[in-house]
Amino acid sequence: MFFCHDKYVLVLLFTSIQSFVRPSLGEKAEEIISLEESINSPLGPWIKGVERAVRSSKSSCANEVMVLVKAIESGQTWALQMLDASSKMQSGILIGNVRDLGSYDECVEAKGRYNNVSIQGKHCVVLLGEIFNIPNVPIIKYVNGQILSSFCVPSSCNETQVEQMINAILQRTSNIRGLTLGASGASCARLESENFTIGEISTTILLSLFGAFMIFCTVCDFFKSGNPTDTSKIINTLAKFSLYKNALALLSTEIRPETLPAIQGIRFLSISWIIFGHHFIVSFLRPSVNSLHILKWLNSWESAFIQGALYAVDTFFVVSGFMMTYLFLRAMKSGKKISIPMLYFHRYLRLTPGVVVLILFVRFFLHRVANGPLWKMLLNLAVKPCDDNWWVNLLYLQNLVNPENICLLHTWYLAADMQLFWISPIIIYPLYYRPKYGLRILICIFVALVVMSAVMLVTNEYSNVGLQLNLDKGEISPDNIFYFYMRTYNRASAYFVGILLGYDVTNNKRQLSKANVRINWIVSSVLMLFCLWAMHYIYSPDYSYNLPLETVFALTLRPFWSIAIAWILYACIRGYGGPVSSFLSMPFFQPLGRLSYSIYLVHFVIQAMRNAAARTPTLFSNFEIVTGTGIDLVLSVGVAFVFSLFFESPILILQKIIYNHAAPESENVALVQPNKKSNHKFMKSS
Repeated sequence: MFFCHDKYVLVLLFTSIQSFVRPSLGEKAEEIISLEESINSPLGPWIKGVERAVRSSKSSCANEVMVLVKAIESGQTWALQMLDASSKMQSGILIGNVRDLGSYDECVEAKGRYNNVSIQGKHCVVLLGEIFNIPNVPIIKYVNGQILSSFCVPSSCNETQVEQMINAILQRTSNIRGLTLGASGASCARLESENFTIGEISTTILLSLFGAFMIFCTVCDFFKSGNPTDTSKIINTLAKFSLYKNALALLSTEIRPETLPAIQGIRFLSISWIIFGHHFIVSFLRPSVNSLHILKWLNSWESAFIQGALYAVDTFFVVSGFMMTYLFLRAMKSGKKISIPMLYFHRYLRLTPGVVVLILFVRFFLHRVANGPLWKMLLNLAVKPCDDNWWVNLLYLQNLVNPENICLLHTWYLAADMQLFWISPIIIYPLYYRPKYGLRILICIFVALVVMSAVMLVTNEYSNVGLQLNLDKGEISPDNIFYFYMRTYNRASAYFVGILLGYDVTNNKRQLSKANVRINWIVSSVLMLFCLWAMHYIYSPDYSYNLPLETVFALTLRPFWSIAIAWILYACIRGYGGPVSSFLSMPFFQPLGRLSYSIYLVHFVIQAMRNAAARTPTLFSNFEIVTGTGIDLVLSVGVAFVFSLFFESPILILQKIIYNHAAPESENVALVQPNKKSNHKFMKSS
């Protein structure tokens, strides 16, 4: 395996350069003097390398580095703290502990003065080499495939100077000169808060005004409650935006007779599964002291649940296609006319405000949330793409336009779902007016999309997994996730299964025998188990890429999973669900299901912040995955409640006001959610 070579390279690297601090600091001056004498010999080559590296430079960084070297030689405590805060040879290198964060707090707290020069420590992390051949894609760059070390340098040094200094030391150190290691991607934590920008001030004012408006509406609601007969029409309208009233609606566990309560259970369990999978992925931002154990874990059945989290997205596509068709056809059958422009307008208005708020937060406020050795990396991954491509998100094309630099990676799903929403009336209208032709069109498109996914996989040698990892060649390929996994054609089959289910539920009321029900449950269970097994098999580190097998999986996995989910939905709706339906329809799922869209928006950012704010490596284990996911889920639900209260519920109220004003009930309909407590959320709540 290619790991073996790099492991010994790491041992040699860290032994040669970074194992020079053996004794610990004492409190007495005699101990500091003794420490100076003990490290003088091991530090000799390193100090000479630093001196040669900076001697020709006249920058303040070079001057402070030379002063720092002299301060270390003289045994200054603050200087030794800067040295101690830098990476040294850590244990566990042979099991993947190759990303060391040093001691961030010790570094930034170190400050002193020597030879009339004041020096403040600044923590920098530097990429020294690769375990995998990693392409120059920002979102892929900082996974556990790179060797990372930390250095505490004078605050006057910028990232370029740090890279130049480390490279000069590596080149001038004879015993590691031939190892082709080099410093790159230096990232230094900021020491001081930046001044507020115009964008930050404007966004703060805008959100503050909106918050004040919501509070004012809440006051109007209380005033209306105290004077129910003495309120104006304006007060009544403003009271609808009350935080208190909308909070009660969000938290209500009432199940109305005409609703489909099991859908809320499916939504919440699916978003929880997605959070489970994303926790595993996002945790790679943070170093692990045993990252090579992940390879063994991927071979175990314990990993199958996370590997199968990809299917939770297909579950949402099935639900989305079903709800679109179910509500559309019900409205048509009731004699209401569907206004397609208003349909698109309400859908856009339903989804976009939350996305805009999240982009504004990432763009203007994320850098102020926390700090640490990895925080700058998160900013590079998150803020720059939103600077450049925020407008793509507002057009819902982020899975098609420049996906390598997508703003808010997880919102690719919103783009694919919106695109399928745009074309769905083309399918649903024939289903209503010419059912036979509509069904033929639907089946033909479904088959064509499934075949297209297989053809694209064969042509480009993609895989059915998310991130394609070739362990034999030591390569990570991002093309698979950006140009296959995220593509709408690859996810559309699940949506069209949902459309077919919506048509069938609306038009057919067949009675199934107990034998048929049992057979359907058995077949659905077998299909789901097959899908989970297949994903576990191709995620295994021992799996060697097999194009014919991948092609078979491309033709079967997502259709099979979608069919199984469609049966679960059908069984719950028609009364064949038994304990499954009872569980999914439990009252506590109702408020959690209503929050699913907001949970979806905020969870990935929360997970990224938690890992990027870490100052120590983690230990990979099943316990960490479960507890970490639990923390992510609780935080996401809490934040999503506030987020929904301020940026989702008001939009739903506004939609109703616009709809009631623009289209009387006897005329056009845009399929706006009739009641906040209803499960008929046509405007996607996933």
